Amino acid sequence: MKYKITDITNFINTVPCKTIMEAALKLGISQPALSESLKRLEIDIGFKLFYRSRTGIKLTPNGSLYLEKAKIAINTLEELHTQGESSSLFKQSKIKLGCHPLVAQYTLPLVFKNIKKVAPDFNYELIHGPSRDIQFEIQRGNIDIGIVINPSKVPDLIITKLAKDRVGIWHDTETKKLTTMYCDLNLFQTHSILKKLKEPPKKIISSQSLELIIQFTKNGLGMGIIPERVMKLYAPKLQLLEGAPIYQDEISLVYRPEFGKNEAEKLTIDTIKNSLSEIKKRLTTKRL
Repeated sequence: MKYKITDITNFINTVPCKTIMEAALKLGISQPALSESLKRLEIDIGFKLFYRSRTGIKLTPNGSLYLEKAKIAINTLEELHTQGESSSLFKQSKIKLGCHPLVAQYTLPLVFKNIKKVAPDFNYELIHGPSRDIQFEIQRGNIDIGIVINPSKVPDLIITKLAKDRVGIWHDTETKKLTTMYCDLNLFQTHSILKKLKEPPKKIISSQSLELIIQFTKNGLGMGIIPERVMKLYAPKLQLLEGAPIYQDEISLVYRPEFGKNEAEKLTIDTIKNSLSEIKKRLTTKRL
């Protein structure tokens, strides 16, 4: 069983309503988000909860039976919640947090350090991949919350801008001419920068490994297109190519509207925001 508590509570709150839209307004989430939540619960339990028609929704016989059990389960959980220690925010729950592995390296250590101060029982499942994949899995309900680079604006997600990052052309002190470029040609940022270059490099070597691009650049084998935050982590002595074009990345916090209802989820949202603000201040100080 892998039922989500939010899906069950969404179901209970939908029952008194005549339509999904009415229930979504009552819950303060979008209609697509609520429909996805109910669909996910129906898949988990193996039967339909509602009859759906043009006039609205009505409980199925199985839905009526499940409603009573769901109310008992939620009430029991609430009683356990009040009996638990105030310092135990996660209460054996686990939050699925997604982001690119390199983004995780310069964000999550501070995030977890700050969360541990408030909730020693913090518990997360980390899921890594390209930002576009992380956002897609958040929409599907497979990831609870994510730190996403340049997210697509969609109505059924809450997207909060956290910070910016500069993607530019970096080189070591000995490399003066742009003859060889190391970059990931699968990225939009790369094409945007290459398109704006007055004199393109004679040779371009593409790699999907940003770590490898940094190593080539550090060793004086050419210049690399690298996000500044990652560069500061792996190669702080590299220099930004003067006069070269720069692409501004947007780092955002992304989650579904139903996320953030309990204390552990609220703490996660607030701590990520505050930690990224702290990282931004550190990076600004280093530039100065």
